[in-house]
Amino acid sequence: MTLLSVTLKDFRSYTGASFSFSGGVNVISGANGTGKTNLLEAIYFLATTKSVRAARSADMLRFGAAEAEIHASLLSGGREQTVSARLQRGARRVFCQNGAPLAPRDLMGLLPAVFFEPGDLSLLQGGAAGRRAFMDTALCQMKPRYLEALRRYRKLLESKTKLLGLCAAQPAYLDALPEYNRSLADTGALLARYRSDFAEKLASAAAAHHAAISGGREALTLTYKTRALDPEETLFRMTERREAEIARRQCLAGAHRDDVEALLDGKPLKDFSSQGQARTAAVAMKLSARELLCETFGEPPLLLLDDVLSELDGGRQRYVLDSIGAGQTFITCCDAGMITASGANIRLG
Repeated sequence: MTLLSVTLKDFRSYTGASFSFSGGVNVISGANGTGKTNLLEAIYFLATTKSVRAARSADMLRFGAAEAEIHASLLSGGREQTVSARLQRGARRVFCQNGAPLAPRDLMGLLPAVFFEPGDLSLLQGGAAGRRAFMDTALCQMKPRYLEALRRYRKLLESKTKLLGLCAAQPAYLDALPEYNRSLADTGALLARYRSDFAEKLASAAAAHHAAISGGREALTLTYKTRALDPEETLFRMTERREAEIARRQCLAGAHRDDVEALLDGKPLKDFSSQGQARTAAVAMKLSARELLCETFGEPPLLLLDDVLSELDGGRQRYVLDSIGAGQTFITCCDAGMITASGANIRLG
């Protein structure tokens, strides 16, 4: 698939703008504050139905605007198609494909993408939530069943959390707790199975990338950490922690507590790595996710690199650029000259 063009109306800083792209590497350069990241955010939003920065649709609207629109033209399956999104304050987002309304879940996978921004360079040094989100974003694009299970799990978790908050004043609510626990345990086991398979493939690819970047001097090991694979074990732990969950008003067991552990030469990367080593591992993970998406769809996903190169040293810059290969890439930077100066074997579109 190839993104041919994007038109924005009242999205972030754009009153109205249109952009056309090549099928190779597209460099979006300019001073800070000119809307480079906003353009990549719009592309990623169409690809995943989620923003990399905003929790609410209203946050993506231009100041003072009542609604925003994103329109894109793409080449997929040998024919040109259109995809659009309309965002309104206080209303549901509306997506369309070729002019016909489309459920957000059906948009996933139509334009697969991997987004890489400076904050991702601390992916393995931050909290577990970021690493779960990393897996979830890739898997939701690759596996429609995973997307449905994740949506169900999140709704169940939200409902159970509300129940735990209400039961102190109204103990009768506790009667529903066993049913929620069973549903969470079963749905969480499905998520864990998908994550386990994904993490195993990711670990292999990331180890190879990391070895290449470090010249074979360091070994990266990624391990998926979960206790949700066995629904009966999860159910037992939820029951065992019943009083603690009521006291803390939160669910203390389940797939929402999973993590990916990273070891560098056998030591926890979070505790013993330098900034450069952590960035190398993050680069390896992102490029590996791109590989897995490519295997699923038979062609490379969009690669969105938002000002990442300026945060990497020369060697890592060259490796990222040399790894792009086939597929469509979007790179934002303040100075396009830095890409040419990197010495990477890359052909700009």
